[in-house]
Amino acid sequence: MVRRYVVILLATAAASAGSAQQPTPAEWRATTERLERAVLNDDAAGLRKARADLLRMPTNGPSPDRAPLVHYGIAYADWRLATNSSIPQKERTDLLDEAERLLTKAVELDPRFAEGFALLSGVYGQKIANAPIKGFLMGSRASSAIDRAVRLEPDNPRVLINLGVSKFKTPRTFGGDAGEAESALRRAIDRLSQQAASKPFPAWGRFDAHAWLGQVLARRGDKAGARLEYKRALQAAPKSGWVQYVLLPALDKP
Repeated sequence: MVRRYVVILLATAAASAGSAQQPTPAEWRATTERLERAVLNDDAAGLRKARADLLRMPTNGPSPDRAPLVHYGIAYADWRLATNSSIPQKERTDLLDEAERLLTKAVELDPRFAEGFALLSGVYGQKIANAPIKGFLMGSRASSAIDRAVRLEPDNPRVLINLGVSKFKTPRTFGGDAGEAESALRRAIDRLSQQAASKPFPAWGRFDAHAWLGQVLARRGDKAGARLEYKRALQAAPKSGWVQYVLLPALDKP
């Protein structure tokens, strides 16, 4: 009898602890909104705080079927931190490794999670950018992930952004194409213009689409077009150091 009572007590305590940790939909929305504000404000400290809050959430997230989205949210924070110049290189590497693990798990749990495949492609791309020698190993993984995302949701703006970035950064001999990159990014901008401002996470992309389209135009020699796109990117993220101190100044170099 005593043993049975202890078992019941332990089960009750475990259930109570789980429910105490379980975020409400409002808490989930508030956390992901803070995460995106930190991204757009180039706020590494805010990104860290939002990531820490996401890590404390159980992987069943706002509802039992949302584990892939929780994994995605943490991976998204990792990916954003890994592209922030204030983060030490070793930490960036660790963040990208974690993002890869989480997104791999997310798409295993939901094989139709187009957003997960698209961001996974972006993570592979960032790993290649940080260490080009990894291109031989990860280039095919990146291509496979974005191809899967496009098959699943060809009109998803974040899928289109990652497709455009992939086509822009990949050497032509391996399937890169600036024209296809521009087309994908312009389609992403069009889809984002139709996206409701109240759309729940993930809803990012306006800043990214304009910043990357600007780079495509700059490479083509269209500096006026590139400058316009960078200004549009800054309308979405006025504190972006990447645009202000890297992309725009590059247009003035001979």
